[in-house]
Amino acid sequence: MDEITLVTTLSVCLFGSGGIVLWLLNRLAKKSDDRLAYAKDLREIKTTISRIQMGLVMALENDKVIFKSLRTHEINGESEEQEKKMDDYFLSLLGSKGEHT
Repeated sequence: MDEITLVTTLSVCLFGSGGIVLWLLNRLAKKSDDRLAYAKDLREIKTTISRIQMGLVMALENDKVIFKSLRTHEINGESEEQEKKMDDYFLSLLGSKGEHT
């Protein structure tokens, strides 16, 4: 409990019925609870956006590997490396750690 709330609560208990003051305290408590919920939501949104960014970068890397192999008419080791990166990415989205086949 912060100091303002403590002082207000003590003054209400000592000097009056406090119906209005209790209503104001309740309102302040609800606002602070909302702020905590908003902060949690923002953290989740940031995490989701960073995962989407990783996926978009990987998609561009995949296109680069594909176009290079089409241009040179050969398959090189880059496609296997890219496949492993994709597997790691999708497993991280699922939240599980597994073996690659």
